[in-house]
Amino acid sequence: MFRSRLAAAAVTATMAGGAVVGIAPLAMAAPAAAAASACVSDLQAAQTSNNAAIAADQASDPAGARSHDVATATYLAAAIGDCQGQPQVVGANVLTANATNATALVYNLLGAASAALGAEQATASAITQALANAT
Repeated sequence: MFRSRLAAAAVTATMAGGAVVGIAPLAMAAPAAAAASACVSDLQAAQTSNNAAIAADQASDPAGARSHDVATATYLAAAIGDCQGQPQVVGANVLTANATNATALVYNLLGAASAALGAEQATASAITQALANAT
């Protein structure tokens, strides 16, 4: 009788240990909220700045839009480097956003807010597409 109790205790201890070993990795494997990559952070900052430039152009404030276009260009320049290793479509959209933002900046330097607005909307579209594919 002593052996059967000892065997039952050994089986119970083994099963309990196996449950802990099996459950512990599952608990540790649950990831916390994933931090945004540098690429995504740059694109989000560029999007925020570009949205401010759009608002400034809609208010016929080319000087204000120009400063936001410069900030957008800075974020997009950082995104060129930080988005290396992302899907090719991300890089293509970052380059498109850079080109259309540069166009908007030139239009705002010339005081042509309505023309700049179209370029900034194209920039917004390219940034949105890049964000949709970036990780």
